[in-house]
Formats: sequence, C-alpha cells, structure tokens
Amino acid sequence: MDATESDVAPHGEVLETIDPDITDALIDVVSQQIELLTFDPEDSALMSRLIDSCADPREEMRLKLVELFGEIGEEATPVLVHALSNHPNPLVRRVCAKALARLGDPDAIPTLIHALMQDADPMTQSSASGALARMGEAAVPALLEVIESPTYPDAQKGQAGWALSC
Repeated sequence: MDATESDVAPHGEVLETIDPDITDALIDVVSQQIELLTFDPEDSALMSRLIDSCADPREEMRLKLVELFGEIGEEATPVLVHALSNHPNPLVRRVCAKALARLGDPDAIPTLIHALMQDADPMTQSSASGALARMGEAAVPALLEVIESPTYPDAQKGQAGWALSC
C-alpha cells in the first residue's frame, strides 16, 4: 500500500489520504529521537513527513502531532508557518495553526493573521484565531489592526475580538 493516495475535496483541492500505520511509525520514531536527543529539526525530509502526516484521518493522531511539534519546540516554527501558508490540505493547515498555538512563538503572528484573514477554510481561520489568542500580548497590536480596519470582514473582526478577549 502506498503511503498516500490522492483524493479531491469538494472545492477541487487535491488532498492526500495518509496511511495511519505510517503516521504511527513516524510518531514513534520522532518521539524516540526526541527522547534520545538525536532528533534533527534541520532534517527537511523528516519535517515534511511530519507535516504531511497532519492529514491523518484520526483526530487523536493529529493531536499527538501537535504535541510532538510542541516537543520539537520553536525550531518547528518555520516549517509550520510555511505549511500554514501553502499546504493544499485544509486539515494540515488547521493542525499547523494548532501546533503554532502550542509553541507560542511570536514569529508566527504575521502568518496567523494572514490565515485568519485569507484562508479559504473557516476552520483554519478559527484555528489561527485560537493560536493568536494563545500568543497573548505579542498578538495584541496585530489583532487591534484587524479590528480597526475598515476593509476587513466582520467575521474576521469578530474572531480577532474573541482572540483579544482570551
């Protein structure tokens, strides 16, 4: 069986269906590497496989991946930011936003604001809003800019207001 198969979502984007056995093995390997202090966040192939595994159909595995990115730490921020901005699968983008929330790295704020304002998937927008709420004081100026802008939609302004209230 291949690691992934292609599916087409209702909006036309191509989604990858991940083999759950591969996700399980990947999580085990990376967890061991982290425990043994041998994990290399510069291993782009491994980081890419972690990102693609965020499309796993099982919620509990996606949550484990969020935790795993948290264990990797801020070294994961650039990969997560890139995937949040560019990955075709909205499920992957949602997981990336949640992982960025766990990391709390303020370097992710511009990308999270962009996802809140521009992502086509409302759940990704909500995940970005949740991540911005977790950023705390560092996100306040960007969130206020959204709320005060006359050009942004009310739905995103509401999400930004919610993030500020947390």
